[in-house]
Amino acid sequence: MTQDYIPFADIVTEIGRLCKQKSTGTLFVATKANKSAQMVLDKGEIVFIYFSSKRGEEALALMSTIRAGRYRFQEGGVIPRRMPLPPTETILAVLGRSAEQNAAVDQIQTKSSAVAGNGISREEKDALESSLAECIGPMAAIICEDHFNSRADLQSIIDALAAEIPSSGQAEKFRGLVAAKLG
Repeated sequence: MTQDYIPFADIVTEIGRLCKQKSTGTLFVATKANKSAQMVLDKGEIVFIYFSSKRGEEALALMSTIRAGRYRFQEGGVIPRRMPLPPTETILAVLGRSAEQNAAVDQIQTKSSAVAGNGISREEKDALESSLAECIGPMAAIICEDHFNSRADLQSIIDALAAEIPSSGQAEKFRGLVAAKLG
């Protein structure tokens, strides 16, 4: 996982590198705008895309709005069913063009200037992150860090993290886990 926000063009370059290496696994991206994306690679081919509660080509189109983010690649794992997508080379070209256009529009800051979670304790942070991880997996660390940096009070962070979970059932599970750990 990268610690600082980097231009989306750099993340696209990394996706291309993983594809050329015929990697299998999931690439998680947390955007500077507090959105999450996932791309699943199977032997270098992009077989699944998720962004901002959309999947497939809809998600790919929305990814053109990403300016900067952090990413983590997790090798292996369970591969979801394949979805209809353009060829991997086309996906990489679309993402590359979008990233270049966005970089030309504005200068992207690569470091977050926010001060990390002033209003919550380390115990609260740990409880939130572990609860979110039970609901969405390893992406939780990136998403939590973003929200810890952007909000000060515990309730607003809980609400924001619950909103990141695509399934309402899982969001309720998250709230219950947090309540049990912090109650």
